[in-house]
Amino acid sequence: MRRHTVVQLACALALLGALGATASLSGCGGGGVSQAGGSGSGGTSGSGAANTQPGTPASTPAATGPAAKKMLLVELDGVTYNALSAGVAGGSLPNLARLTVAPAYSGGVNGTLSQQPNLDTPGWASILTGTWADRHQINSDAPNQASHSSTVFQLLKTAGFGTMGAAVDSSGLAALLTPDQNAGNLNTLVNCASVDACVTQNSVSMIDNGYSLVVAQYHSAQDAALNAGLSSTNYASTLTQLDSALGTLVAETAKRSNENWLVVVTSSHGLNAAGGTDGLPLPLESTSFIGLNQAPNARLGNTTAPSTMAALYTRASIADVTPTLLAYQSALPAAANYALDGGQLIGATPVSQLIGTTGSDNASLVLTWSAPATGAISVLRNGTLIASLPAGTATYTDNQLGLSATGVYPFNYTVVAGSAPLATITQVVYVQPPPPPPPPPPLATTLTTGLSSYYPFGALPPVDRLNASTMGPWAADADGGSLFADPFGGKGLQIDTHTVDSNGFDGYKLTQTNDVTTHAQFTIGFWFYTSCANLTGNGTPIFSNKNYYSGGNAGIAIGLFPGSSASCNIRFNLGDGSTRNDINSLNVSANRWTYLALAIDTAAKKINAYVFDPVLGEQKVLAQTLSVNIAKLPGLGVFGLNEDGTGHYYMNACNDTPPYTVGKCAATPPDVQAFSDLALWTRVVTETELQSVFGSGQPLSTLTH
Repeated sequence: MRRHTVVQLACALALLGALGATASLSGCGGGGVSQAGGSGSGGTSGSGAANTQPGTPASTPAATGPAAKKMLLVELDGVTYNALSAGVAGGSLPNLARLTVAPAYSGGVNGTLSQQPNLDTPGWASILTGTWADRHQINSDAPNQASHSSTVFQLLKTAGFGTMGAAVDSSGLAALLTPDQNAGNLNTLVNCASVDACVTQNSVSMIDNGYSLVVAQYHSAQDAALNAGLSSTNYASTLTQLDSALGTLVAETAKRSNENWLVVVTSSHGLNAAGGTDGLPLPLESTSFIGLNQAPNARLGNTTAPSTMAALYTRASIADVTPTLLAYQSALPAAANYALDGGQLIGATPVSQLIGTTGSDNASLVLTWSAPATGAISVLRNGTLIASLPAGTATYTDNQLGLSATGVYPFNYTVVAGSAPLATITQVVYVQPPPPPPPPPPLATTLTTGLSSYYPFGALPPVDRLNASTMGPWAADADGGSLFADPFGGKGLQIDTHTVDSNGFDGYKLTQTNDVTTHAQFTIGFWFYTSCANLTGNGTPIFSNKNYYSGGNAGIAIGLFPGSSASCNIRFNLGDGSTRNDINSLNVSANRWTYLALAIDTAAKKINAYVFDPVLGEQKVLAQTLSVNIAKLPGLGVFGLNEDGTGHYYMNACNDTPPYTVGKCAATPPDVQAFSDLALWTRVVTETELQSVFGSGQPLSTLTH
């Protein structure tokens, strides 16, 4: 502070001159005194206390009636809570020691709309508006910024409060307060341009002249910390001088007869370990303090310095200063109009840690807070009461937001505990859900036409609903069949060819009384499930009436071959002993129910093959030329399931002979497959009909009751 000695002397001389005359006081340190209604720096106009010069003492009012409530706000930028605590404990800060002081956070809450940098201008705005940057819109120390939130001066002026003035060290704060001065909310504004004595002297003058709110802002501690460090003697001596200045101001208030002064002391933000201002959202930078000369409520908390951000957020904040000043004057906005992020630190205790998060449905908001011990809870959204809750309630879900269009929706929520309000802005990023999918197509009723055999399964042994065929294991001593959950909520047939007898029989067989493959047209269709595991290039039979050792053999086969890790290849094969027709381009997803269909028109010489897969969609090959001898299509006259028409595929694949044991032919390992709703038709079932089978998700049994 030595660098200001000459300026301070000039300031003192100017002040002494002002005390004996009515001329305006020039600003100390190169600034100026400006009053509401004046024509510029140092101008005066009007009459009454509102325009009394700060340097001209008014007579102390006689003690008549209740004591007038007045307020002194002292801002000690750069005084860290750790340094303050050490100074109080060491006895070097006796005036601060007379206050109830506790840590308070600055910078809003990380990760929420309220987060702001721990810099001077955003901090000043929060102290003087009771809001964070999502409301006051100041996020830096850039010049020429204006608060978008009402200041404490404007709110008090609206409530009919008396004369208000500010003496500030920082030109940036003076610029921030100029709109309030121009609007008549702030009667006197003195820019002391970094001269502490100017701040003290002008504040004393305003106290002496009957001002009802005096704001004194000092910045020298922050300058000392930056220039010399927090451990320097310069910083320590600056804190001692600031404590003395505080004592001077408080002592001056005590001289006022029949006045009850609320004294609030704070700082705009903390400093980093080096004493600098980096704006980061870290514990040191975010730890400010609040000191009161009157009994605080529970919101102020204890004196222990939090070491984490989570612990710091349980304390008061610098946004609580303005609500505390307003509460002292019974001038808090009504709950319906409350738009302050802070809460009062005297009188009734408000909630704390009010946070809003989007609900899991992306269309609701979940509010949480820490509730005081007493006080019924009221919740308001944008000024409208939406919930009345018992005391101690600490959460509320607002699921009546009425959102219908995609967008970002901010809401101001106010939670009142008893008579103490606190608010926050939170938002929902709402994405309108897509329209519901169209209803599934109905199962085509024409599917009963030409239906020759139909196995709904559901029980063992399988029974043909039309009594036109039989199904069972190839050998009674090799029954690998069991029930398996089907796609309709019932049971399908699972066949495990690990179950094999010594003759090499495994799997199941289907024997028809009127073989559909002898008809001019026929269709085979069924639901199918596979893990796509343990497949080899030899192929694994799914449904076949031929010796599938070779695809050229007479008959029909649907087989399974390796694919990707999530799917495998389905191949449709027809042969007559010398000619073969193959469709190899379709695939099924692993571990998903799919629908397979093969339709043959021997008159038109056409083959249609389909795979309906829930992941891969519909795949098809239509009207492929049928060139094999149609008389050979019946093959061996019986269909194997997870087998071919011999019942020995897994043994034959390696040219093995009985006695056979499971897995003896490693080139074609046994497989586990499941079937549901297997049907045979004596006509070509159309693509539309097959689409209804897959799309409806209904079994044919719903048509065959």
